[in-house]
Amino acid sequence: MKIGRAIMQNYMGVPRYSVIIPTLNEEKFLPNLLQSIVDQTEKSFEVIVVDGASRDKTVMVAQSYEKKIPIRVIACDHARLPMQRNRGAREARGEWLVFIDADSVLLPYCLARLDEFVRKRDAAFVTPWGKPDRDLTQHALSALLYNMFLEGGLLFKRPISPGPFTAVARSAFDAIGGYDESLRFAEDQNLSQRLSDYGVPLSILRETLYVWSMRRFRAQGILKS
Repeated sequence: MKIGRAIMQNYMGVPRYSVIIPTLNEEKFLPNLLQSIVDQTEKSFEVIVVDGASRDKTVMVAQSYEKKIPIRVIACDHARLPMQRNRGAREARGEWLVFIDADSVLLPYCLARLDEFVRKRDAAFVTPWGKPDRDLTQHALSALLYNMFLEGGLLFKRPISPGPFTAVARSAFDAIGGYDESLRFAEDQNLSQRLSDYGVPLSILRETLYVWSMRRFRAQGILKS
């Protein structure tokens, strides 16, 4: 009953967070992410899945969560990450836009800790630490390098909030026009730099709040990825 009331409140009011998930043939990974959103201790959110013409059961999987969380599915005629993220942002009602890759998984306290952080720090652009989906030595090293990469970006004034988890205040996102849809890669670094140039610095929440998938690293190799 408590979960049901939370869902109704989110539909009736303005949610604090709009979780935007671009998808393309993600029926295998999407359930893990959506269940982790169901399990969040912070309930002021909505979920927007922006599908890029999946050929599998991705849309059906997303729709199966309609009774568990406030979720909407937007169908596009093609897949393009910047376009899908911008489309989700246009449909969002939340004060904050949280862009999550479909193969990420949120820890149960993720949104609650994010909320505490942005209120205390008065931040408008945030990415947290993450950890890989397997506890292997080489993956642990990759996670260390990944988090060092985030820190190095701040040090050298080349901030980057990566695709697996980017949270940005809606007002800041709208002010710079969102993601650059002309880009085929590095759209996350481009967004980060434009926000920084606009006067919205990246804040790193130095706590592990989500699990990111190593599937591309496993398929392509760490150095190539």
